[in-house]
Amino acid sequence: MRLRTMALQHVAGAVAAALLGMFTAAIADDVPVSIQKGGVSGHVHPSICRAGDGTLVVVFRGKGVLMCSRSSDGGPTWSVPVAIATSEKRPESIREVKIFEVYPGTVDTLPDGRLLLTWNYIADDKARDGYYERALLYSLSADQGRTWSNQELIGPVDGKHLGAVRHNVLAWTEGRWLLPLRVGPPRLFDPATRTVTEFPLIGPDKKPHSWQQIVRTDRGTLLAMGPVFLRSTDEGKSWTAVEKFPAVPDGDSAEGRYLTTLPNGRVLVTWGVGTMNKGLRYNVSVDDGQTWNGDGTVTLLPETNVAARYYSARTIPVDDEHVGTVFMNGQGVHFLKVELKRLLPQ
Repeated sequence: MRLRTMALQHVAGAVAAALLGMFTAAIADDVPVSIQKGGVSGHVHPSICRAGDGTLVVVFRGKGVLMCSRSSDGGPTWSVPVAIATSEKRPESIREVKIFEVYPGTVDTLPDGRLLLTWNYIADDKARDGYYERALLYSLSADQGRTWSNQELIGPVDGKHLGAVRHNVLAWTEGRWLLPLRVGPPRLFDPATRTVTEFPLIGPDKKPHSWQQIVRTDRGTLLAMGPVFLRSTDEGKSWTAVEKFPAVPDGDSAEGRYLTTLPNGRVLVTWGVGTMNKGLRYNVSVDDGQTWNGDGTVTLLPETNVAARYYSARTIPVDDEHVGTVFMNGQGVHFLKVELKRLLPQ
């Protein structure tokens, strides 16, 4: 009888351990939510922001138009993507050509709660007479991405359109926006006066830098992530290089990197390499971007393809305890919600 009881206890313990292991594995497994399943390729460039009421808004390119999807529950469910009609219209300053493209920029939340969407309308008639224009456009939403204002043009400057906006647009002083451009220095744009001014970003090597993502930490520090990682504590008048930054750029694959500012002087970088990167990499600075722990990189979804080159992946705070990453691959556009404590140094 005693042996039988011990055997039953052993079986029960084994079953409990197995169930606990299954439960733990289920918690540990990261399961992305698909916003758009299949049907994506090329310059999809998914972008994400969090509206003032907590709504998450993702914008990406569909067929000749930008698409918008929204989540009101922090990421588990998303609305069916709908076209942003203003994005498929050809601006009057661009002539009609047979070859054209809607090219995504970014979606960001402004201090007054409105959402700012940027993109390019590209007109290519080089084969006929060398004509090629890449107009920079924007639209605003005051209702968390449900509707969008008519498109407006930024620039041109000296007769030349400004081209692509990279990464995020940073709200600046006096209602201006700091635009990180693919070509040339960043620019400050005043939507009230429609003026565009240069924002010179001169590194410690005394050379101007472009193609940067520029963010402001909650302590007021500016960080610029480009070929080198730069830091400024005087509103960009001077910059110092930060050594041992973990997300080292790899040619054009540098587009697959993204900075996210967090409370208490913490900064998160999300990155991958190339168009067939496996997994999402995260690393956190806890001292306002001054130092980074190269050994503290956390890789999630290590068996999942991530097209890191095309603006993917991007991460934003979802709430006080979670961040969310939007990324793309051959199977669509996806969202991953992550507990922040999993990414912080232990």
